[in-house]
Amino acid sequence: MKKNILKIFALIFCVSLLMVGCATVSNVKINGKDAYYKDLQYNKGQVLVVGDYLYFGNGYTASSGEGFDYNGATKTGYMSRLNLSLDLTFDEKVSDVLKPYSTPKQIEKVNDKKLVGFQKQDMYALGGYIYFASANTHKTSDMKNDYTQVSLFRMKYNGDGLKELVKNSAFKQGEGSAITIQKGSDNNYYYIIVEPADGNTFTIKTIKIGDKIGKLKTIAKDVKSYAIADENSVQKNIIYTVSSEQAQETTAVKSVDFASGEVTDLDNGNAGKTVNFVGRAGDVVFYAYQQPNSETEVYYKDLASSDSYFNAPLSERFYTSSSISDVQKAGDGYIFKTSEGALIFKQLSSKNQRLMDSSDFTDILFVENDYVYTSSSKTIKRISTIDQNIETILTLSEKEIISGQCGYDGEFIYYFSQIADVEDIENPENNENEQEKETDENYYMFRVDKNGNSQLIGKSK
Repeated sequence: MKKNILKIFALIFCVSLLMVGCATVSNVKINGKDAYYKDLQYNKGQVLVVGDYLYFGNGYTASSGEGFDYNGATKTGYMSRLNLSLDLTFDEKVSDVLKPYSTPKQIEKVNDKKLVGFQKQDMYALGGYIYFASANTHKTSDMKNDYTQVSLFRMKYNGDGLKELVKNSAFKQGEGSAITIQKGSDNNYYYIIVEPADGNTFTIKTIKIGDKIGKLKTIAKDVKSYAIADENSVQKNIIYTVSSEQAQETTAVKSVDFASGEVTDLDNGNAGKTVNFVGRAGDVVFYAYQQPNSETEVYYKDLASSDSYFNAPLSERFYTSSSISDVQKAGDGYIFKTSEGALIFKQLSSKNQRLMDSSDFTDILFVENDYVYTSSSKTIKRISTIDQNIETILTLSEKEIISGQCGYDGEFIYYFSQIADVEDIENPENNENEQEKETDENYYMFRVDKNGNSQLIGKSK
């Protein structure tokens, strides 16, 4: 009788595990304890280091593409991980020539319920969870899918506890939109979501995250431009512009504390003059200033100054252009992209230095001290802001890189690409079936060190 009861309990327990999702891999230990982070962990986008493990989307599929199939994309773009403390090993049939294009044995599938490898993915670790976005699968009111929208999720480091943060809610993406996590003035962390809205404006929303998830809140509407605090900002706020009550073509500048939601009026503007925020690094904000019958130019302002007005004094003129983008701190200055796509380095009050032309790169990946890392569909490069020396880390001939989608763990740069058709001429018996290689057009995760040594780490077909 006791055995039967135990069997029933065991069956109920197994069914319960299936319903909530059971762990596919072991938990992560740091110094003998389950991994838990009081401060946010971030590795420049598409990968995440937790203890000895690297988490990543195994493959990549653009959810904005025509004929996008969510379930099909998830079959390659699921959450995986690699133990960075172990040497990579391969099947004994894999020769040294083919190893860089073969999946190591150490790759583990963490959770295959959601697509992780897709555009503009930023993964974070906080507490005992990984936070990530996935293309929205909720049906619209007319029972269709809009995969251009995203939903936010978290899961434990062993793949358990997958949960949507805001149930049945999706967030719009589009030009100028943003999704990021930042620490607030109350020392809690918040998802900040900037969504496109009607009339070329934005709506800004927040969700507190941590051991407990807060409620979704709207903290600003009818926003024309914005600049979000980053990890180096003292003022934990979002600076933004709205149309002034004085005139439609005039802007007013406000700030909102994204923890408390408190709004502060900074500058009500002057008739006919407009401010358009184009970047922020720490507490220095950059804005394009337009006044009647004059050219638009970019100015900077330190939010720590007592003057709250954005009146574009000549002493704070930064760059003669209608706009710039991707502003980041680099060494003792700032880097940014011009409207023509060139990469520029500049100190606040010095002359600008042209680092790369638009033909040299497509996207800024990240900045490390005095070096800027960039990508195109064929290359990954880095350039020194000190001597402007360009180093090409990776060049692909046959296949392409998904430019702009990367990660960085301090040693390796991670990127998505297709598997090149490489033959082991000396050992032809080691070559894969040619037909299989031709039909696998999926993009998988690779890594490359700063010496150009690359390795497939995604699990291919």
